[in-house]
Amino acid sequence: MNRSWIALCCFAALAAAARGGAAPPRVELPWRDLGWEERAAAAHLLDRLAYGARPGEVDAVVARGLDVWVEEQLAAARAEPELERRLAALPALAMTSEEIQRTYPPGFALRRMAEEAGVVSQEELERALDGSQGRAALEIRARIRDWMAREGYRPERELLAQGHAAKLVSAIYSENQLREVLADFWFNHFNVSLTDPPVRQYLLGYERDAIRPHSTGRFRDLLGATAKHPAMLLYLDNFQSVAAPGQPTTLAREVDRARERGASGAMRSGALGRGAARAAPRGAEVQRRLEERRRQRPDRPQGLNENYARELLELHTLGVDGGYTQADVVEVARAFTGWTLLPAGRLGEVGRQGLERAGRAGGLGFERQGDFLFRADAHDAGEKRVLGARLPAGRGLEDGEQVLDLLAAHPATARHLAAKLAARFVADEPPASLVDRLAATFETSRGDLEQVLRALLESPEFWAPEARAAKIKSPFEVAVSALRALGAEVDNPIPTLEWIARMGQPLYAYAAPTGYPDRAEAWVNTGSLLTRMNFGLELAAGRIGGVRFAAATVAGRGEPESARAALERIAGALLPGRALAPTLEQLEPLLGEPEMARRVAERNPAGAADPVGAIDLLGDEPMARSSRPSGSRRGRAVAEDPALADLFPPPVAMAGAGEPPSALAGIVGLVLGSPEFQRR
Repeated sequence: MNRSWIALCCFAALAAAARGGAAPPRVELPWRDLGWEERAAAAHLLDRLAYGARPGEVDAVVARGLDVWVEEQLAAARAEPELERRLAALPALAMTSEEIQRTYPPGFALRRMAEEAGVVSQEELERALDGSQGRAALEIRARIRDWMAREGYRPERELLAQGHAAKLVSAIYSENQLREVLADFWFNHFNVSLTDPPVRQYLLGYERDAIRPHSTGRFRDLLGATAKHPAMLLYLDNFQSVAAPGQPTTLAREVDRARERGASGAMRSGALGRGAARAAPRGAEVQRRLEERRRQRPDRPQGLNENYARELLELHTLGVDGGYTQADVVEVARAFTGWTLLPAGRLGEVGRQGLERAGRAGGLGFERQGDFLFRADAHDAGEKRVLGARLPAGRGLEDGEQVLDLLAAHPATARHLAAKLAARFVADEPPASLVDRLAATFETSRGDLEQVLRALLESPEFWAPEARAAKIKSPFEVAVSALRALGAEVDNPIPTLEWIARMGQPLYAYAAPTGYPDRAEAWVNTGSLLTRMNFGLELAAGRIGGVRFAAATVAGRGEPESARAALERIAGALLPGRALAPTLEQLEPLLGEPEMARRVAERNPAGAADPVGAIDLLGDEPMARSSRPSGSRRGRAVAEDPALADLFPPPVAMAGAGEPPSALAGIVGLVLGSPEFQRR
C-alpha cells in the first residue's frame, strides 16, 4: 500500500469521525476485469470526471493508482496553489452579497445615485443611454465613470466577468477536477440566468455558496440551499409569491396567539406574564404597519406565483413524469409563500427595522437566514396537502421545509436524478440497469450523492466499451479540454470566453430553467461543427489572445520524419487512450490542404460574441448597437473593455500570430477540430 493511499485513508477516517460515521469503503473500479488497459482506463476517467487530460496526466494517474485518484477526486482533497493564486486576482470571489451590491451596483441603481448626487440630470441620463448622441453621450458616461471611481463603485459588467473568468480558470487549473464538473452539472440542474437582470448581483454567490459546497453531499442540503438563495428566489419569482387575499397568514396566527398569551399573562404575576402581555400589542402594531404599507403599495404582489413550485417538481426533483398534479403545484406554491430575500439598500434597511420590531414582539414567525427572509405576513398558513401528505394549518417556514423533505426522499426524485447523472457520465441514453442501480443507491443512502457517484464508477455500464468517447462535448468542454490538452497558459480568459459564447454557450446565460442541455443533438449541427473547427484552428495558430502554448511541445521530442508521423504523434498526445486509426484516416488527406483553414473561416465567419451579455455601464439590457465600439473579428474591443482592464492584462496573441500557422500548428488545429476530439 503506497503512502498516498495511506494518507488518503487517514483523511477519510478523520472526516468520517467528524461526521460521527464510519469511513466509506475504497472505490473498486472494475476496469481490469472488463478488459481495459490501464492507460486507456485512466484516460476514460479524465474524460468523464475531469475536463480532459493535461500533458502527462494520464501517466500521472496510472502512477498514482486509478482508485487513489478517484478517491482524491471524490474528497476534493488535492492542494491547488496555482488555482488559488489565479483566483486571488478576482476580488469579487471573496465578497459577501452585501459587499457585491455595494461595490457593483446595477445600472438602474447607478442612474438613480448619480442623479441624486448631482453628477448628471435626468435629461443627460436619457442622452447618455441614447446611442445616437455620439460625443455628448461619451462625455456624460466619462463623467459618471469618474464619479464612480471617487465613490468606489465598479461596473456590474466587471462583476460578471470575474464570475466567468473564475469558472474557466477553475476548470482549466483545478486539481480537483470532479468538483468542477459537478459544479457545472448541478448549476445547470438548478439553473438561474444572467438574462434576468435582478439575478446578476447574486450569480457569483449562488454557485459559490449554494452549489459547490453540496455537490457531493446530501441532495436535501443542495435542494434547500438553492431554494433559499436569492438568485433562485428572484429567477423563478418566488420572492413575490404571497398568500392570496383573504387567506390566513402566519403573522395573523402569531398575533392571535400573542393575544391569547397576553390574556393569560395578565392573570399571572412575574416577568413571564408581563412579557407575554407586552408582546400582544407589539405584534398587533407590526401587523398594522405592514397592512398600511400594503395599502400604500397597490402594485405589490397580491397572490401566488407558481413558477418555482412547478420547476421544483418538474426539473429539480420528481421529473416531468413524477406523478404530481396541477393541484400539487398549487399546494407547493402555497407552502413556499413568504420565502423571499432581504434586499440591499433602502428596502433592505426598512426590512431590517421591521424585523427588529417583530423580534421585540417575540419574532411573530419571521425568520432571517443570511440573505434569505421568511415573511410571516406573506405566508399562507392554511392547511395544505402535497402528494398525499398533510401540512397542518398554523405553521410558517416549516411548510416549505417539509415539502423539500418529501421531494428529496421521493422515489421519483431518485430515478430522475439517477437518469440525469447517468446521462452526464455514461451516455445520452443510459442503460436502464444503471439508472435502476443508481436510483436504489440514492434511496438506501438517503440521497448521499457521493455514494451515488461511487455506485456509478463501480458499475459495468460506466466501463462498457460503447461508453468510451460516447458523449459529445459542450462548447465549454471543447474549449477547456483543448486548453488542458495543450498545456496552455491562459493569461487573459476573456478572448476564450468570447469563443465559447460564439460556439453557442455564453456562460450563465441559458434563459430557460432547464439549463444548458447535455445531449448530442443540442450541440451537433453543421454550423456548430464548423465553428468548433475554426476554434481549433485559431487556437493552434496562436490567434486567440491571452493564451500561450508551444505547438512543438505537443508533437514531442525530436523532429517528426513526416507529416504523417507528426499527425500520429499529435493525435496520440491530444487523444490519449483512444483508437487513433479512424481519426488518422480522416485527417491524413487534409495534410496537403494549406487553404483549408481559410475555407473553413469563410464558411463560418467569426462574428462578435460578448461573453457577459453586452451589459452596458448604465443599462440593464444590452447596449444600443450604435453605441457599441466596433471590434475586430476576434472580439478585441470586448477583450479590451476598460471596465475589465484593471483585472485582466491586454489579450495579446502569441508571437507570430499574424503569420500563417506552422505545419505543426496546422496539424494541432486539425486534431482539435476533428470529430474525435469533440467526444469525451
